[in-house]
Amino acid sequence: MMSIRTLAAAACAATVLGLPAAATAAPLATPADCDAAQAAADRAESEFEAMKSEYLAQIADGGHPDASQRQALADADVARATARAEAERICNAV
Repeated sequence: MMSIRTLAAAACAATVLGLPAAATAAPLATPADCDAAQAAADRAESEFEAMKSEYLAQIADGGHPDASQRQALADADVARATARAEAERICNAV
């Protein structure tokens, strides 16, 4: 189940990504920029998956993650989605 913060971040990212290119005034991207953005998105994905595995393992062992752990997982999910969206935006501009 997605948290409100995750939904709000996704809505914000969708709004920002929906702005016309002229409004963002970003310089043209290069293939190197795309590669760097893809690498950052892959790192964010790996970090999220590692955190999720630890979270689920704690639950499987009978533990109860506290609010800070749940929030950290939600924040990692937002960072993953944001990095992936940024990589897509940069790579589509190449």
